[in-house]
Amino acid sequence: MYLKRFKRVVSKGTYRPEIDGLRFIAIMTVLIFHVDAFLTLYMDKASILSNLWFTGHYGVPLFFSISGFVLSSQILKTKKFSYKQYLIRRIERIEPPFLITTIVFYSLLSFRDGFDSEKNYSLFRVLTYTSNFDSNLINVVTWSLEIEVVFYLLLPLLYLLAKDSIWKWSVFALCTFAFSQFYRLPFLTTYFHWFAIGIIIAILETKKTYFFPFRLLGQTITLLCLILFFGLAHYETLLAIEIVQPFFLFIFLYGILIQKYFLKYLSFTPFTIIGGACYIIYLIHFQVISVTGHFLIPTIAYREILPLVLIIVTTLLCLLAFPILERPFMKKGWWKIKS
Repeated sequence: MYLKRFKRVVSKGTYRPEIDGLRFIAIMTVLIFHVDAFLTLYMDKASILSNLWFTGHYGVPLFFSISGFVLSSQILKTKKFSYKQYLIRRIERIEPPFLITTIVFYSLLSFRDGFDSEKNYSLFRVLTYTSNFDSNLINVVTWSLEIEVVFYLLLPLLYLLAKDSIWKWSVFALCTFAFSQFYRLPFLTTYFHWFAIGIIIAILETKKTYFFPFRLLGQTITLLCLILFFGLAHYETLLAIEIVQPFFLFIFLYGILIQKYFLKYLSFTPFTIIGGACYIIYLIHFQVISVTGHFLIPTIAYREILPLVLIIVTTLLCLLAFPILERPFMKKGWWKIKS
């Protein structure tokens, strides 16, 4: 009964635990990456994680692909789509946790360092989702949320052009990827191909694509593609790696979401709980790492276990915030007055 408070609220449709399992992979890779960055900065040397996990920031493209899949699946399954209702649902779902955490972090920073015009300006930028064009002194991780918001706004409009045509979405992705090689906007174009991966998989799912008969081989390829996706990110500055990485992620997600590989493992309750709370973890983990890290660094003598302790403590503290800061806003129409 108590555990129920930490489970995702599903507004409609069938709950798919493997998607929260994928979110678990994405959020934990980002969290580990930031723990490593924090320890490297404050211990003046690379932490033990640096030799094990230096490409965790690629959890963000994984998040983008998951968003592309989930939102496209909803649009494709809706008989009569309403852009207004779609926007209301996006706003009621993401805005409350975002506004609460942003105001809290702004207030804490201001009380600690003093109120000034620079913080006020940064707050304006964050609240208007435009900090990618300038600076973000409030919560640096929200750069990716701004890109998600642009995607939310454009997706239904793009569906008017491409509908469920895989080749049209592929052309969109190739064009934006090619454009980003010449001019990198701090905006959607640099990342659209990651969203497109999820969109194309959602379309393939509706078309009832054939089942790959060699299950063990398919599982091996799926797992190998996940390893290559993160492993080769170390060479992300090479154009060849930039080109092949989306294909590795596509094959991995195809194996999970279409071929249904590893569903048992991705549906493991601790994974789905953490994955289900990924939004609030994403919003506050950076600050939680900083606060708990400053406390743990001088108290833990064995530095080899410090990263693991910091990861566990940060995850648990973020989860404690989930029933308060995120779960109440998961229910559709939570803001409506009940008669």
